[in-house]
Amino acid sequence: MRHWAVVLALLVGLSACRPVAPVPESSVWFLEVEREGGYWLGPAVLSRMGLEPRADSPPAFSLSADGREIPFLPLETPDGWGVLFFAPYQPARHAARTVLRLEKGGEGVRMRCDESGPGSGPATSGPDNSTPQTPASDGRFLIHLEEDHRYLPQARTEIPWLWAPLYAPGTLTWTVGLTDSLPGPISVTLHLWSHTDFPPAPDHHLRLWWDGRPVGEWEWDGTGVQHLSAQWDEESPSEKHRLALEALLPPGAEASLVWVDGLDITYRRTVRPEGRVWEAESTELRIPDTGPETRVLDVTDPFHPRCLLPLQGQVQTAPGHRYWVGSPEAAHSPVNVRPKRNLDVEQLSGVNYLVVAPPEFHEALRPLLEHRQGQGLAVGVVDPQAVYDTFGGGRPDPEAIRRLVGSLPDLRYLLLVGDASSEQGGYEGEVGALRVVTPLTRTAVLGETPADVLLGTNDRGEATVAVGRFPVSSPEEVSTIVQKTLDWERGGEEPAILVVHDDDPEFADAATEAAHLFESSGLTAQLTGTSAPSPDTLKGERAWLNYFGHGSLTRLGDEGILRLQDGREWRKPALVVTWSCLAAYFIHPDQESMAEVWLRSPGGAVAFLGPVGETTLAEQRPFALAFYRSVLDGERLGDAWLAALRAGDSPDVALGYVLLGDPALVVGGRE
Repeated sequence: MRHWAVVLALLVGLSACRPVAPVPESSVWFLEVEREGGYWLGPAVLSRMGLEPRADSPPAFSLSADGREIPFLPLETPDGWGVLFFAPYQPARHAARTVLRLEKGGEGVRMRCDESGPGSGPATSGPDNSTPQTPASDGRFLIHLEEDHRYLPQARTEIPWLWAPLYAPGTLTWTVGLTDSLPGPISVTLHLWSHTDFPPAPDHHLRLWWDGRPVGEWEWDGTGVQHLSAQWDEESPSEKHRLALEALLPPGAEASLVWVDGLDITYRRTVRPEGRVWEAESTELRIPDTGPETRVLDVTDPFHPRCLLPLQGQVQTAPGHRYWVGSPEAAHSPVNVRPKRNLDVEQLSGVNYLVVAPPEFHEALRPLLEHRQGQGLAVGVVDPQAVYDTFGGGRPDPEAIRRLVGSLPDLRYLLLVGDASSEQGGYEGEVGALRVVTPLTRTAVLGETPADVLLGTNDRGEATVAVGRFPVSSPEEVSTIVQKTLDWERGGEEPAILVVHDDDPEFADAATEAAHLFESSGLTAQLTGTSAPSPDTLKGERAWLNYFGHGSLTRLGDEGILRLQDGREWRKPALVVTWSCLAAYFIHPDQESMAEVWLRSPGGAVAFLGPVGETTLAEQRPFALAFYRSVLDGERLGDAWLAALRAGDSPDVALGYVLLGDPALVVGGRE
């Protein structure tokens, strides 16, 4: 009885289309930073978070990143207390920013500044540092150069966004600026993805040039991540230098291709208190222009920084250690400071149809939610950011959604409303706020691919919840798909069934088998080969299109049986199921897939079950047969796909297919 009471309460709330709202939790805040460095939370920011900066003692809170404590240094200013801390840079595959958690009321780890200067003793134990030395006024300074121009899903780099390709023979050239550089050693580290593997061995050969002279040379064999370093002395450094990377074609090699990911350049430079990180080369450092607010943080271990207070502008250092040198005025500010959005999971008890959608889409979803309620489903709607905050560390994380799904034992359908992206920072900023994160997996041929199906799997890896997605970017696009879904299920008449195949015998054979399954269920299926698949039917009638053959993001069939723009011409929606490759690849950074374009069109597709990867028909066929048998038994679209996932034995197909549309869609068009 209690179960139905909870569900009834949800339905009453949703009858007014009120989603399960995040519960404000002002005791926890998230700080987003874009780079490593010292950060300052001034009195105004602390006050906005509900802390009291004008109290006699520093505000009480704890600071952490990914569950690890971040020490901080309270400093009193004329306007009240502020806080200085060092943030490590920990980007994730789905988030370029590092997110820190600030929880009020706790006793966090506080740094204390030790006076460190002439006569204060050696910085570290080890070699004898008792011999007087002239304090150095310079250190090693690092600049990192990287531009993400090309997405290469086959690359097994941590983040497969790369800068530029280098084909042999060929050369890439950069102009490098070394501000305030001093004579001394310069080192360059190249971060590369080696993309080709041909006889002979080695099959890659690179040479590094600096201002027209060679400074490094390397040879190696095969594919993989490469980190290549070179070092030399520069007696007369200048502001601008020319760095060139030359690829030579080894004798007998058919081709040689590497992708540049990034460059690290280290050189000597005068240390100043301007909020930068340096590497010490001596046991004592003299810092020009120090003031009473200058602090030096030993950040060799960024989670355990040690605070030093310079005396007479000098500080004891350890060679090879990294130091942040600056003051609160020189520190960065977080790019975003926001309260935690807490999700009350108890409100979702008994829900079997869950929608994860940004708040901007909730009103456009109202007709669909009411429709699903009317069918007897217990409906819940949640904000993805509240899921990330409650079940994750505050930044976009598919594992947070999976944890939420795992906490709802009655859940049958999960609908994600929002586009997704392959870009690391694609879920941040204004555009990113309308996206819902997708898991990424690696497949044998394409490499990294989106795998929404993983959000509906249990701890044993079994798919137990049907997952679908509306790949939308605006409320208008949400309304378009919602209206098509309602029209499909309220239309009454059975859709015309088309089974279309490419001209290869294996495709024709599979299509024929599918057509026989339809006919054995008492339905008429039109079987079509390489000629145009009854365009009049698709343009004017409700249809169910089933395709077997070659495919890409922009067309089906070698002959272009159907193309990207075709779905825009359909007056009534069609259910589309494709047994091909790539047609539903919805995270491409530059090219929309057929599935996305057709779904967003007023006619087009009401749902699109199709591939985001590349697999063979032999692998797909067991999934296809199980899917058709299940859906022809009256199962909803998502339930039929779950049956296919249980029957097939290819992980690449199971993870490389996506259902774009409502997983609770009634396929036959009759509720």
